[in-house]
Amino acid sequence: MVWGLFPAESLPGEQKYFIYSKGAYKVGRKGCDVIINTDKGVSRIHAEIIVDAMTSFDPHQNRPSGFPLEVRIRDCSKYGTFINKKLGKGAKVHEHPNKEMTLKDGDLVSFGTGNATYRFCFVPLIFFVYCSKSLRSFLEDKISLIGAFATCNWTPECTHVLVDESAPVKEELLEAVMARRPVILGNWVEISQQALGD
Repeated sequence: MVWGLFPAESLPGEQKYFIYSKGAYKVGRKGCDVIINTDKGVSRIHAEIIVDAMTSFDPHQNRPSGFPLEVRIRDCSKYGTFINKKLGKGAKVHEHPNKEMTLKDGDLVSFGTGNATYRFCFVPLIFFVYCSKSLRSFLEDKISLIGAFATCNWTPECTHVLVDESAPVKEELLEAVMARRPVILGNWVEISQQALGD
């Protein structure tokens, strides 16, 4: 799985953000990992999302195989960061110890005066790995490092198809392509890890 921060309402200029690895992610108006320009109450560096660990998603359990011990949000702003404010049970992050709170799957996070609200949630990445057995175990290990789950059996729950160019085309690969799943090559995983600094 990866973590996602998605706009609660579709407003011009708002984007979806994905977190693929552990670390601290700055949220703010400028020079941050998550850029928010839709609320004038958002500071240049408004908050930090801290992910302590990534885990893979097991589709057979219908839930992550273990959430990180903590995914926290720290407020660094003047106007505040709020959790579930739009649900009527909002908590002000800056009123908690160390100005931080734990985030849970499905939380609504509001930055500034409240015009910028995002849903924090996990996003399952399930790779159908279509290659030789010798390459499969190597790729499965690499895939788990980016918080994704790998399977050698095609199911409609698969979000991506990872293909070895030399593998023969068989029925299950055609089914995955017909289901319009993104097809990527084996080196994509390594390139992703390098981009993430792993």
